[in-house]
Amino acid sequence: MIFFKRILARIYRVINPPKNIEEEFHAKYYYSKVWADTYFMGKKVFKCPNDLWIYQEILWETKPDVIIECGTFHGGSTLYYAKLFDMMGLDGEIITIDVDAMPDMPQHPRIKYLMGSSTSGEIISQVKELIKDKKRVMVILDSDHSCDHVYNELELYHGFVTTGQYLVVEDSNINGHPVYSGFGQGPGPMEAMEKFLPSHPEFETDSLREKFFMSFNPKGYLKKIK
Repeated sequence: MIFFKRILARIYRVINPPKNIEEEFHAKYYYSKVWADTYFMGKKVFKCPNDLWIYQEILWETKPDVIIECGTFHGGSTLYYAKLFDMMGLDGEIITIDVDAMPDMPQHPRIKYLMGSSTSGEIISQVKELIKDKKRVMVILDSDHSCDHVYNELELYHGFVTTGQYLVVEDSNINGHPVYSGFGQGPGPMEAMEKFLPSHPEFETDSLREKFFMSFNPKGYLKKIK
């Protein structure tokens, strides 16, 4: 399967060459799949190191009381946020949501696992109860990346984000932004944001979070400004 995906990626690069050097490097890095073999303390994180560093800067600057993470998988990024809170001496917690429980999910006193669909009424009710006393709330969307699902998450979770905090939409680079256009990807997180943002002026795209020239979350660092 991996070999087949790499062949498709090569075909795509021939048909749709990158427009500039940033996109060329982004494509080369992404299709190498090295991000799927990137670890934090032995746990796969499935993220670009540039974005992991940006998360560190965001947590230090905004000091959220809680991060709501939609999409846990193996829990590498969840552990990363927990350890950042440890190092920063903050009281932050992580509520992380997924439909499947993986056998290697890390255990940490800051982490609360919720099992179920991020868009189900039951999960939303649990999240509301868990954050009812939190003053600074951040949200990260990293589950199903189809446009409809991400848009539903945006509508359901944006109200949890407090002023000055971030709503991060991950993997907005797919569907040609600049990777994986075609081959069944279809509209994804970028298109969901384009649908969501015009009716939500309380959020703005923080382009400074893309200062390293490559992010897997282009235009996806949404800051609540009011």
